[in-house]
Amino acid sequence: MQTPERGRVRQRAVAVRGRGAVSWRFLPKGLVRRLVAMDEHVDKSGRRRAAPRFIDRETVVDAALEVLAAKGFHGASTREIAKAAGTSLSNLYNYFGSKSEILEVVLEDTARTLADSLETAVTAAGEAPLARLDAAVRAYVDFIVEKPRASVVGITEFRYLEGENRAEVVAQRDRTEKVFRTAIAEGVEAGDCDVRNLGSATRGVVTLCNSMSTWYRPDGRLSSVELADLQVDLVFGLVRAAGRPSAAH
Repeated sequence: MQTPERGRVRQRAVAVRGRGAVSWRFLPKGLVRRLVAMDEHVDKSGRRRAAPRFIDRETVVDAALEVLAAKGFHGASTREIAKAAGTSLSNLYNYFGSKSEILEVVLEDTARTLADSLETAVTAAGEAPLARLDAAVRAYVDFIVEKPRASVVGITEFRYLEGENRAEVVAQRDRTEKVFRTAIAEGVEAGDCDVRNLGSATRGVVTLCNSMSTWYRPDGRLSSVELADLQVDLVFGLVRAAGRPSAAH
């Protein structure tokens, strides 16, 4: 017997499926689980076969990062991403309408995680502008060291996002830029930094931090602390910092 709740879920399933692939990112996880659980199929012999297993966002993101880091957006196929996620291609399409949509989710998650990390680090660093700038740079280095695939995909594959797919990713990247811009501006106001153009200085610092993702190797000769020290020195040189903050270490 069909309960009222089950009926509502079925109606929602029909409404969503009527527009094509289920864009599950915009549905409550509980609803998605019920939709997938009810998505049984009948084969040619009339026998029911099990519905495709639920795959969560993190599983798909991790799988996509693995494939995209190895082959790039154009070299990677949706079938390869599905295989890496441990599911079928048809099941993957229940959640994503295209490879571009997968890329959007991957880059959005990456950009949000980075921005969250920088904001947390800067808040914990106190009020001194150079301490905040130092903390932001070190947080960025930590992100690259801990998530090398995500960091390189976030930089190299962003150019393949188009139209509306770029909006949320850009919003998250703007948060990261704002962290650096604010720290540099506060440094200028305090007399700790000397830059001719705040916008250019900020872009230079962000570009320098971004670039590490393209040359960093986990088996390199420098430790993560040494890499962070190097990046901080380079950034401070760009903004002509008066000195390193005593609270940085």
